[in-house]
Amino acid sequence: MKRILASATVMIILSSAAVADQVTLSFPDVSELPIHSVEQAKAKANIIALIGGNGLKNSQGNSKNFLVTQRGDFIAAGLNFYLFPNRSEDEKASYKLRGSEERAARILNLTKEINKRNKLPIYLVGFSRGSVDAAKFSKLFPDHIKGIVLASGVYTNSSKKAEFYSMERILGSTVNVGVLVAHHEKDFCNVTPFSYAKDFFEELEAPRKAFLSYKDGGASGRECGPLNHHGFEDIQDRVANDIAQWIAVDSDK
Repeated sequence: MKRILASATVMIILSSAAVADQVTLSFPDVSELPIHSVEQAKAKANIIALIGGNGLKNSQGNSKNFLVTQRGDFIAAGLNFYLFPNRSEDEKASYKLRGSEERAARILNLTKEINKRNKLPIYLVGFSRGSVDAAKFSKLFPDHIKGIVLASGVYTNSSKKAEFYSMERILGSTVNVGVLVAHHEKDFCNVTPFSYAKDFFEELEAPRKAFLSYKDGGASGRECGPLNHHGFEDIQDRVANDIAQWIAVDSDK
């Protein structure tokens, strides 16, 4: 039997004078871990955040990932926010798992639960490895979402772990949902080269598509980590706001 928990509800006052509720949801067919979410009465759309690395493996919803640290920007832009967790604390979100039908089915279950809570359009926002989740889902279940965001996504590369999970291989040249690509021109992570991101976007056929590129910011950490151009260091707010605004506008189309 499904359980829905709305524990430790917190009222969040936004700068726009809107009010959002921070809720912790539990859906066993999605994950053993809670789904940390923020919902608001006058939201324009829903986003499911798919973080990179090994995925979200803790029940607290803690992460240094760009999508988590900047969740306030998405909420302030009038979006409901749902943070997608791994199945359990022991599961690691490998490339293979992210590209599997089993993982996509769990995301599908979450979209169905969100549809019970509201009828707003749903967007998958995938950061780094999370782009694999977003791309795979959009090919399997395009009718359940309105669009995907590929932030610092995985493109043609020579990594033995990632070479079969590039956007070129998963999405190909055609997708039936809106697509936003957000990428830093100095992203030197070996699996997320900017030049291939640009080439992929130019060849992609989609109902709606847009490309956001960035040049400035910092690079104090490892090339594939959050504290680098890959993670939009020092410009996180701007990038998050740009993505949120694209979703807000696209949701009306």
